[in-house]
Amino acid sequence: MKRNRTRPPTMRGFTLVEMAVAIVVMALLIGSILVPLATQVDQRRAADVQRTLDEIKEALVGFAAAQTSPYLPCPDTDLPPDGAENVDAGGNCVSPEGTLPWVTLGVGAIDPWNNRYRYRVTAAFARRGPAVPFTLSDPGDLQVCAAPACAVADRLTVVPPSPSAPVAVILSHGPNGRGGISASGIAGVAPLAAVSADEQANTDSNAIFVSRAPRAVTAAAGDEFDDIVTWLSPHILRSRLIAAGRLP
Repeated sequence: MKRNRTRPPTMRGFTLVEMAVAIVVMALLIGSILVPLATQVDQRRAADVQRTLDEIKEALVGFAAAQTSPYLPCPDTDLPPDGAENVDAGGNCVSPEGTLPWVTLGVGAIDPWNNRYRYRVTAAFARRGPAVPFTLSDPGDLQVCAAPACAVADRLTVVPPSPSAPVAVILSHGPNGRGGISASGIAGVAPLAAVSADEQANTDSNAIFVSRAPRAVTAAAGDEFDDIVTWLSPHILRSRLIAAGRLP
């Protein structure tokens, strides 16, 4: 008896249209995976920066406590930066603001985005001989707010000059690096009109700094912010120096 043999179906390859559709779908899937991964990387880097800023504050206090007559280091004002503080012949800072003197403090030189940390100090707290070192009565002259105008509701620190006002501010210019100094020492992207007023406040060399939640650029121009800011309380500095026997 003769058996019926079923012929296998004819194998057909992908058409160009089908291949194009498949590539688009794969690209969308990969993109949906990569975006969260990129966000996670930025979040991890931001957490690393916050830990580094805390370490820098500890280094500032340790530096002051190591001096016979306590003082904080001056900023590094050289371009390109060399990591050493810049002090004039009178024992005062060449400028109250510049890059963090990482060599002087023995800390990391750059943030995860390859830019220098910005550092500003209350001039009175960085005086050293022959200038008269700071005392318990010297006020801080820096202020940190959630917006440049520093309205009452936006104030994160007290209005200077005050014995409670910050004596130092340290910040990273974040992923976009705007207004910062690159590792090579070249001035970063200038705070042009496209940059938010909040980021401009951290680059204009005055005593007011902005710290708030990060926000990516949106349809509203000039609302981007990704700086990471911390400050040194005079109460912490004074209490640590008193405990170390460096202040009466």
